[in-house]
Amino acid sequence: MKISIIPKFLILLLICFVLSFKSIAQIAKTQVIQTQVQVNNASITINWKALTFSGNYFIRKRINLSDNNWGSTIATLPSTATSFTDTAIKKGKAAEYQIIASNGSSAIALGYVYAGNEFTEVLSRGGILLLIDSNYLTPLSSSILRLKRDLTLEGWDVAITYAGRQQTPINVKKNIINQVANAGFKINTMFIIGHVPVPYSGDFSNNGSVFPPDGHVEGSGNHTGAWPADVYYADLDTFWTDLFADIVTGADNRNHNVPGDGKFDQAKLSTDAELEVGRVDLFNMPLFGLSDTILVKNYLDRNHAWRTGNVIARKQALIDNNFPGLNLASTAYHNFSTFFNTDSIFDNLDFITEQSNSSFLWSFGCGAGSYTSCAGIGNTSSFVNTTIKNVFTILSGSFFGDWDVKNNFLKAPLCNQSLASFWGGIPKWYIHTMGLGKHIGYGTKISQNNTNFYFNGSFNLSDNSVHIALMGDPTLMNAHLPQVTGLNATSNLNKVFLSWNKAKDGYGYCVYRINKSNGYVFKLACLIDTFYTDNINFVSGIYDYTVRITELEQTGSGSYFNVGGGEKVSVNHLNSVKEIVPLKSNVYPNPTNSNLNILSDYEIRKILILDLQGRIISIYETKTIDVTHLKFGLYQLMIEYKDGLKETHKVQITN
Repeated sequence: MKISIIPKFLILLLICFVLSFKSIAQIAKTQVIQTQVQVNNASITINWKALTFSGNYFIRKRINLSDNNWGSTIATLPSTATSFTDTAIKKGKAAEYQIIASNGSSAIALGYVYAGNEFTEVLSRGGILLLIDSNYLTPLSSSILRLKRDLTLEGWDVAITYAGRQQTPINVKKNIINQVANAGFKINTMFIIGHVPVPYSGDFSNNGSVFPPDGHVEGSGNHTGAWPADVYYADLDTFWTDLFADIVTGADNRNHNVPGDGKFDQAKLSTDAELEVGRVDLFNMPLFGLSDTILVKNYLDRNHAWRTGNVIARKQALIDNNFPGLNLASTAYHNFSTFFNTDSIFDNLDFITEQSNSSFLWSFGCGAGSYTSCAGIGNTSSFVNTTIKNVFTILSGSFFGDWDVKNNFLKAPLCNQSLASFWGGIPKWYIHTMGLGKHIGYGTKISQNNTNFYFNGSFNLSDNSVHIALMGDPTLMNAHLPQVTGLNATSNLNKVFLSWNKAKDGYGYCVYRINKSNGYVFKLACLIDTFYTDNINFVSGIYDYTVRITELEQTGSGSYFNVGGGEKVSVNHLNSVKEIVPLKSNVYPNPTNSNLNILSDYEIRKILILDLQGRIISIYETKTIDVTHLKFGLYQLMIEYKDGLKETHKVQITN
């Protein structure tokens, strides 16, 4: 399904915004309300710098990121306002906000922030498919196994499959669909590693359905025809055609697209992409003097070092904007302000020089481009000859977004020190949720699927286009913590005793018990000690315990609890004193399509709704729970009591 368009009155308003932005696009910074979130005990405050205009600020919010509607305005503020406080966002909570500065008929600027107040840690990241170039099956086997272990410890369910370089994209996609259907867990992310066959799609042309994203039509660069389109692999439920496009005006034969040639017709997504996809394909980068196998191995080594907390990057960003007459850099100004204090965002420094001297977590550079260069930034050789100390790179300019080419400029940072790179600004990207601990793949999919839910930048109608792609690991976050080591567990005297190695000072540890029979994860405690005794496990059986390092991260989006990779240990627990006894609780009405009520004489700690595979869907703390968000079908309702006892009921949700 496409992201639904907001109410009719707002559609008209957004059209005005787009028209207004055309008149102020010479300064990308003016389009963005750069927010900074301050957290309090029972609220958050969103701050921004004063703007000079006559009108009002309109603020909307959504609690659930899956809601496709901003809803009604929650606050209207005068043009002199520089902050908004929301007392509904207490500790452990988060919400996303849209801030519109309007002069009455058009937008002056927009801001978006996913703001949190000590937002709770994420335990399960979801399922990921590693789609790997079969050339790496043997030479990179140990690197792949290490990556799988890292991902598993972080809470990912991992499936692995391989693809040969001579396969067709259609056959590769059939394999992907089969893997997703039969993994045994829901796959929401895919990491393509290597020169897996590159799908091409589009009829980009002055005479096609849409201009090339960089605007180079016939007679002006001839960047027409089909472009690389990894989003083809992310779109699992749409039939892509190869019947209509007939564009042979491209300067590079690689982009020619005619019926039946294996390149697809679509220039835009017709339905939303389902998977969050990123690719590390370092094939055909001879300037670096290494084979693609070695370049990918080096990348995976750096990836492991970053995600285990062994690489530190300064929490700052650099913007080198050589297109002051375009709005491309608004991607940087918006997203960076949700990551860092605005005093840590520098837009007067040289891209290559500064990053060779000092580290930057993020950087953005734009200018007139070619496949291998960007005016005012450098060229592919710049990444060969200079160590660029950053982790995430955004680049914007002509041609290098068409990345399946020799010594491509967009891929060059991944051959140096960067772990992710993308063509940002054509269209505008939205990765601001990384400010509260989301991974970059989540923002990639949002940016691909976006039409007008977020302002898309209005650049060459490039929004929702098949060319939008992430070069890099989609599971990467702005901050990764070390993995716990040395975890031991023993069962004795009806208790489970845990111990582990101490990490650096200042870290805390969260301890979880996992019931192996249903996969239920129970948080036991967060503490600063390196030992814990579980004396409320009353049921004998085999259990997994995991301990994860935790730290409260402060960002431009507020604060959230980050967690590192959790080492697991299995223990055969015997409790001879108090085995669990089924409890006589009444759950009614059942079936239902509205509320469920729990009648019990016992003190309840929490109530969980799980699917039939034991995956947690919702958690409640009251005896009356709203289940209107659940789809039709059977579910498990687990009641967890304050004395540690639990019971499970099956409940039927009706239409």
